[in-house]
Amino acid sequence: GSEIEMAKILLAEDEALTALALQELLADYGHQVEIVSTGAKVLAAVAADPPEVILMDIGLAGPMNGLEAARQVRASNPIPIVFMTGYADKKYMDEAALLSKVYVTKPMGIEDVVKAIADVLSLPVPPA
Repeated sequence: GSEIEMAKILLAEDEALTALALQELLADYGHQVEIVSTGAKVLAAVAADPPEVILMDIGLAGPMNGLEAARQVRASNPIPIVFMTGYADKKYMDEAALLSKVYVTKPMGIEDVVKAIADVLSLPVPPA
């Protein structure tokens, strides 16, 4: 079979069940996923061991939302970011669009997420 590209992904998601489900599904595709729940932890993780891509929930726990975390990451690092947004976050999408061309809306299917990751990394999209 064809080799599926493995990416090192930082997943910023403060809903534990969502995060764990995504981590498991992405692992099935061969991706390696580290979960963080706050903007501060995103910055710490990027500083310690930069991922190849960040899956960023716009609504994060703590004082820093995903957009602010993305801005701070981008200030020092060109890591591609995929935003994940719920319907309530629509007002943030214009701002998100300045930081990343790629986003997925919740509730999202794993295919959407995998395709978005492939898009930002310019990887071939694995067959479903």
